[in-house]
Amino acid sequence: MYEEDIEHALRARRYNAIRADERELINAIAYDTTGIIKRHPRLYYSEEFIAELQEHDINVCEPDEENDDGWTFTLPPMYWEE
Repeated sequence: MYEEDIEHALRARRYNAIRADERELINAIAYDTTGIIKRHPRLYYSEEFIAELQEHDINVCEPDEENDDGWTFTLPPMYWEE
């Protein structure tokens, strides 16, 4: 019983951390002026979130663990042009 509670708490914490990373990225997209957003490689995004970004023509490059490169999100011009 105790182990299940710990596992549930860890899953909830991970879920909340992922949602916080996603909210931060949405905020960055909303205020971006360059069209390219880079994020730390240790941030996490759900598969559904990534799919939704790609569905809206946002190019997503996942982190490259060999080079320690982070996430790169390239926005189409309609998101950042004045």
